[in-house]
Amino acid sequence: MKRIVYGLMLLIVGCHCSSWAAANYPEVQELVIDSSVMGETRNLVVYLPAGYQNNEDRFPVLYLTDGDIQGPHTAGTVDYLAKFDQVPQMIVVGIVNPRQTRERDLTVTSADKQSAEQLENADRFLAFIEKDVIPLVKQQYRTLDYQALSGTSHGGQFAINALIKRPGLFNGVIAISPSLYWHNQQMLGLSEMALKNHQLQGRLFVSIANEEPAMTEPFQKFVDLTKRYPTDKLAVISQTFSNETHNTTVLQGQYYGLKHLFSGWAIPESPQTLADLQAIFEKRSKLLNTAMVIPEDRAAGYGQWLQYLNRQDDALALLNWNRITYPQSFNAHAALIRAYLHFKKTAEAKAALTDALRSIKGLSSEQKAQLEGLFS
Repeated sequence: MKRIVYGLMLLIVGCHCSSWAAANYPEVQELVIDSSVMGETRNLVVYLPAGYQNNEDRFPVLYLTDGDIQGPHTAGTVDYLAKFDQVPQMIVVGIVNPRQTRERDLTVTSADKQSAEQLENADRFLAFIEKDVIPLVKQQYRTLDYQALSGTSHGGQFAINALIKRPGLFNGVIAISPSLYWHNQQMLGLSEMALKNHQLQGRLFVSIANEEPAMTEPFQKFVDLTKRYPTDKLAVISQTFSNETHNTTVLQGQYYGLKHLFSGWAIPESPQTLADLQAIFEKRSKLLNTAMVIPEDRAAGYGQWLQYLNRQDDALALLNWNRITYPQSFNAHAALIRAYLHFKKTAEAKAALTDALRSIKGLSSEQKAQLEGLFS
């Protein structure tokens, strides 16, 4: 019994693993951008989802600091999670921060040195991302409105600063081991003011590793602030990776950070009814601000699972929906006919056959014979 159910789960999940084919690896592109904001040339490394060139789909975007270092493994994590439908496929844009400009790019200017006339340091780099990088990415690639930002160490400080200075620019933020000690913990004061005023929005994941008190103490103060000033507009999760160091924590941070940004995305590994699936895809649509429909193979897989469990009404409701939603699908029609026959509803099965013969354009004689053969 358990072996059969496990086989059905593999059938449902397996249809989403076809992207493991050799021709469907993520594609990497390098871009050079002459930035008017920065007054210099900067480099981007763009990781496109597997199969990007073979479809017309649009994708959410994850922007990443230290993109030349953190880009390859982060794109791999996105690709792996997406294969198992834990997160959507994404375009990952790695923004390169060279050693000689990294501190300048990613850290906030001291409060007593800030200029009202001209943006500096992290604020200027944030303006560069907003005014130069994001428009270029939108112009060059098929993107959705959803965009997230991830950074580590000084990049984590930068990510929290972006959340505060430009609320709403990013739907989700991942800040791994953020250097919140900077300038006498200046970010904590900025964070408290923004949290008090309920300015922050979206999803935020923050993490720390087994690190020195200079890192862990301001991190804990920041977490305490998010708990002291809760708001429905900002969903925060914090995590400590006690078995990792500052340099090794990024892999786990990205993994759990992405899962938090897309909490509720995954379909539970249990039988799902039409209503269950519609609720999940409604959440997905709201999160990405685009209409998302249950894929045909997903509906068919769960419909067959429900059929195996002899949940007649649930199985037929889902398979009927699939046939109506994908009227040109031979497989959707065939699955419904099989289900009717399984539940000994011969009249309904014959009516479904008539509907299939009438609905499917270009039905071959072989396919017609296959459908008719289901009754023998």
